[in-house]
Amino acid sequence: MNQLDLKTRHAVITGGAAGIGLAIAQRMLASGARLTLWDRDDAALKQAQALLGKDVHTVRVNVADHADVARAAAASELHAPVDILVNSAGITGPNVPLADYPVD
Repeated sequence: MNQLDLKTRHAVITGGAAGIGLAIAQRMLASGARLTLWDRDDAALKQAQALLGKDVHTVRVNVADHADVARAAAASELHAPVDILVNSAGITGPNVPLADYPVD
Protein backbone atom coordinates (compact mmCIF):
# COMPACT_ATOMS: atom_id res chain seq x y z
CA MET A 1 0.00 0.00 0.00
CA ASN A 2 1.28 3.46 -0.83
CA GLN A 3 1.89 5.56 2.23
CA LEU A 4 1.04 9.23 2.47
CA ASP A 5 3.21 11.50 4.61
CA LEU A 6 0.76 12.69 7.24
CA LYS A 7 3.17 12.92 10.17
CA THR A 8 2.36 15.93 12.36
CA ARG A 9 -1.07 16.26 10.68
CA HIS A 10 -4.35 16.05 12.60
CA ALA A 11 -7.35 14.72 10.70
CA VAL A 12 -11.00 14.89 11.73
CA ILE A 13 -13.14 12.23 10.05
CA THR A 14 -16.92 12.58 10.26
CA GLY A 15 -18.70 9.24 10.24
CA GLY A 16 -15.33 7.83 11.24
CA ALA A 17 -16.50 4.98 13.46
CA ALA A 18 -17.63 2.62 10.70
CA GLY A 19 -17.66 1.90 6.99
CA ILE A 20 -15.76 4.16 4.61
CA GLY A 21 -14.91 6.63 7.39
CA LEU A 22 -13.25 3.90 9.46
CA ALA A 23 -11.31 2.65 6.42
CA ILE A 24 -10.07 6.19 5.78
CA ALA A 25 -9.08 6.45 9.45
CA GLN A 26 -7.06 3.23 9.22
CA ARG A 27 -5.24 4.50 6.13
CA MET A 28 -4.50 7.90 7.64
CA LEU A 29 -3.30 6.35 10.89
CA ALA A 30 -0.95 4.06 8.93
CA SER A 31 0.37 7.20 7.22
CA GLY A 32 1.23 8.86 10.54
CA ALA A 33 -1.76 11.17 11.11
CA ARG A 34 -3.24 11.99 14.49
CA LEU A 35 -6.96 11.28 14.36
CA THR A 36 -10.20 12.54 15.78
CA LEU A 37 -13.24 10.49 14.81
CA TRP A 38 -16.65 12.12 14.83
CA ASP A 39 -19.72 9.91 14.89
CA ARG A 40 -23.16 9.90 16.47
CA ASP A 41 -22.87 6.27 17.61
CA ASP A 42 -21.11 6.02 21.00
CA ALA A 43 -20.77 2.22 20.83
CA ALA A 44 -19.23 2.38 17.35
CA LEU A 45 -16.80 5.10 18.51
CA LYS A 46 -15.65 2.88 21.38
CA GLN A 47 -15.17 -0.08 19.01
CA ALA A 48 -13.25 2.07 16.52
CA GLN A 49 -11.01 3.43 19.27
CA ALA A 50 -10.34 -0.12 20.53
CA LEU A 51 -9.39 -1.14 16.97
CA LEU A 52 -7.27 1.92 16.17
CA GLY A 53 -5.68 2.57 19.56
CA LYS A 54 -6.19 4.73 22.62
CA ASP A 55 -4.37 7.70 21.04
CA VAL A 56 -7.26 8.16 18.61
CA HIS A 57 -9.53 10.93 19.92
CA THR A 58 -13.28 10.43 19.56
CA VAL A 59 -16.16 12.91 19.74
CA ARG A 60 -19.84 12.01 19.71
CA VAL A 61 -21.52 14.45 17.34
CA ASN A 62 -24.58 14.75 15.14
CA VAL A 63 -23.34 16.55 12.03
CA ALA A 64 -26.90 17.59 11.21
CA ASP A 65 -26.94 19.79 14.36
CA HIS A 66 -24.94 23.01 13.95
CA ALA A 67 -24.49 23.58 17.71
CA ASP A 68 -23.23 20.01 18.12
CA VAL A 69 -20.73 20.50 15.27
CA ALA A 70 -19.45 23.73 16.85
CA ARG A 71 -18.96 21.92 20.18
CA ALA A 72 -17.17 19.01 18.45
CA ALA A 73 -14.93 21.39 16.50
CA ALA A 74 -13.86 23.13 19.71
CA ALA A 75 -13.20 19.78 21.40
CA SER A 76 -11.17 18.59 18.42
CA GLU A 77 -9.02 21.73 18.36
CA LEU A 78 -8.10 21.06 22.00
CA HIS A 79 -6.60 17.74 20.89
CA ALA A 80 -4.50 19.43 18.16
CA PRO A 81 -5.02 22.03 15.42
CA VAL A 82 -7.06 20.45 12.62
CA ASP A 83 -5.22 20.14 9.30
CA ILE A 84 -7.52 17.75 7.44
CA LEU A 85 -11.31 17.30 7.41
CA VAL A 86 -12.85 14.22 5.80
CA ASN A 87 -16.62 14.48 5.54
CA SER A 88 -17.76 10.86 5.47
CA ALA A 89 -20.94 11.19 7.54
CA GLY A 90 -24.02 10.13 5.64
CA ILE A 91 -26.57 12.93 5.70
CA THR A 92 -28.73 14.24 2.91
CA GLY A 93 -29.79 17.75 2.11
CA PRO A 94 -30.19 20.17 -0.77
CA ASN A 95 -27.96 19.80 -3.82
CA VAL A 96 -26.38 23.26 -3.80
CA PRO A 97 -22.84 24.69 -3.66
CA LEU A 98 -21.36 24.56 -0.16
CA ALA A 99 -21.44 28.35 0.17
CA ASP A 100 -25.22 28.26 -0.41
CA TYR A 101 -25.92 25.34 1.94
CA PRO A 102 -28.19 26.43 4.81
CA VAL A 103 -26.76 26.01 8.33
CA ASP A 104 -30.06 24.67 9.64
